[in-house]
Amino acid sequence: MNLEGKITPEQAKRIAEHQRNVERSSRRKQISNVNKRFRRTGKNNRGHVRRKDWTDEAYRPEDEHDFDPLERVMPRDEQDRRRMVEEAAFQTPARDDATDETAATPLGRQGLVISAAGLSAQVEMDGEQVDCTVRGLMTELDTGFLNPVAVGDRVLVAEDGSGGWVVETVLPRTTLLSRPDPILAPRQLVIAANVDQLLIVSSWREPDIWLELIDRYLIAAERNGILPVICINKVDLIDDESEYHAALQPYVDLGCHILRTSAVTGVGVDELREGLEGSSTVVVGLSGTGKSSLLSAVQPDLQLRTSEISDFSGQGRHTTTRAQLLKLDGGGYVADTPGIREFGMAGLTLGELPAYFPEIDAVAAACRFSNCMHVTEPGCAVDAAAEEGLIPESRLHSYRLIWDELPV
Repeated sequence: MNLEGKITPEQAKRIAEHQRNVERSSRRKQISNVNKRFRRTGKNNRGHVRRKDWTDEAYRPEDEHDFDPLERVMPRDEQDRRRMVEEAAFQTPARDDATDETAATPLGRQGLVISAAGLSAQVEMDGEQVDCTVRGLMTELDTGFLNPVAVGDRVLVAEDGSGGWVVETVLPRTTLLSRPDPILAPRQLVIAANVDQLLIVSSWREPDIWLELIDRYLIAAERNGILPVICINKVDLIDDESEYHAALQPYVDLGCHILRTSAVTGVGVDELREGLEGSSTVVVGLSGTGKSSLLSAVQPDLQLRTSEISDFSGQGRHTTTRAQLLKLDGGGYVADTPGIREFGMAGLTLGELPAYFPEIDAVAAACRFSNCMHVTEPGCAVDAAAEEGLIPESRLHSYRLIWDELPV
């Protein structure tokens, strides 16, 4: 059909312009296709060749059941090294067999940490103590603790290729004792690991006995499965025996093992020595209570520093600056720790607290309210029992002080 007579000159001009645009577009596509073929096949224009992507090969489908997100960005040899560490750790026998502490594994030798500070540690292997560095990668593990290695830890140690030793990993801990860092709380600092006994040293005078702190240590020991032993030192300063027995009677009723000692007169030192033999014990208590003096009396060649009580504060000065594990001649180890003025209840809840005060828990069912926390509630059977003398006032005081500190 001839449409020339039916369109205006302006419309004809637009149609012609459109046809020219179509032709130019077609021409550009042809040129582009030629250029693409040339870039793919041209001798000097082979294009950028990507390096081989190893991600798929590093990922093994059979490992999906124990997938660790960090492994996707980790070299394959590092993945294998970590897996060997984990396998060696799970195959490690319990610490009860002292002959296995220095056994060899595919990743190195087992050792016992004698002292630790930051990324350095002193490890005992075959009776010899060696200085080690702690592999920096261990600080990146989210353990909840600020120090990756602590005294009492069983570790795997390997040579670093230049004559030194490196702590590769910490083997599973049977027990541990920790406290909140004073600056980075609630992050924890491990005081000692794999201990059997907690020796709670409190002086009778200079400084005065602090029953609340003893109660806190008892909770820490029970929560971590450690046997507590209460040691009342400086008994040579007792003026009134009836006052002493009244203060300690609540712990006698709880069945606690209580020692009376004096590093000055030697009272109770032999009994303490026998109790330490064959066990791994951590010694805790305020500075100035005589912890180091007692240990020196038990074994003089330990050569621990001691100091006098401050005349200004009436409290001890720190003589032990960091925890250290000391080997006893009669067998066993003892960890002397710096004086701890505050002992946290990390992880303890309000609902769990009464269980660590058996005398309070025993009468709690008689309270008017089933959710009574024995603080200010009316009709509290604990208050009634305390008024009748069935619950020691000091123990109830400790309970309420700790209750005030715990998060709601």
